[in-house]
Amino acid sequence: MKLKMGLTLFCLLSVFQAIYSIDKNTFISIDKVTANSAVSVKFNSKGGHQGNCMEVAIENNGFDTCFAWVEAGRRLVSEEEKQQDIFVVKNQYVMVAPRSKGKFNVFGFCCQSHDVSPLAGTVFKMGYIENKDWQTLANVVNANDFEMGAIQHAVWAVSNNHPVSSIDKGKDEKNLLLLQTVAGIKHIELPWYNIDYKKSNDRLFSNVPSHIYSEINYNLPYNGEVSIVVRDRYGIIQTTLLEDVPKNEGKNKYFFDLDISGWKDGNYTVEVVLDDNKIIEKKKFEINTQLNR
Repeated sequence: MKLKMGLTLFCLLSVFQAIYSIDKNTFISIDKVTANSAVSVKFNSKGGHQGNCMEVAIENNGFDTCFAWVEAGRRLVSEEEKQQDIFVVKNQYVMVAPRSKGKFNVFGFCCQSHDVSPLAGTVFKMGYIENKDWQTLANVVNANDFEMGAIQHAVWAVSNNHPVSSIDKGKDEKNLLLLQTVAGIKHIELPWYNIDYKKSNDRLFSNVPSHIYSEINYNLPYNGEVSIVVRDRYGIIQTTLLEDVPKNEGKNKYFFDLDISGWKDGNYTVEVVLDDNKIIEKKKFEINTQLNR
């Protein structure tokens, strides 16, 4: 009998949670929740800059259950000027019974790459819903499972104008939809390459490019010797990736991981050259460290 009652209770609870997890009419935006004087809401950093790095504490002194919705697309504002704000990218629906308290994780990412990671215990203001472009990004992250590092760079690409090339495609192009979304927001073509940046001890993002990496696919009309060079905007060769290497007719590919430490801002061209005279493929990339703050 106890087992039967326990299973019944579990089923009812599961149905209850399932109903409320999808019924947005039941849950109220977190800023509207605070309009009720019987409910208090506080946001605090758990330490760190991504994932479940924020906590919302809700105290419900009223006589009704509080159904609160922390929206994907909301920017939580740090009360410490030098610590980054947090952009929420996953919807969080919470319920707090009458005369009780609750603490819940909030999933978000830093959105000010020039500032430092929030410290544990830092108080955050409830902030505001960001503009349409930010909401587009939040919606696609909320609906998909991307890699954490890729999400962070995607947020910075929108918030601080970081290049889309800073977002890694991931294993088996797991993050491709994320790159496509951000490229669409910025109204640019999807970049064919990725850029890595040096690590910094005093900030989350150094803005110092360290490597560019990608795969170049090219098609040879006949067997021959292939060279791959990188030229600057003046046509001067900056480095040679491959020199007079025999390759067969047909489809070929070359994966490179190029150290670009110390390279100047500007446009560069990767050229695949057959037998020292025939350019088979050209690919352009850009180094740009002039980012929005």
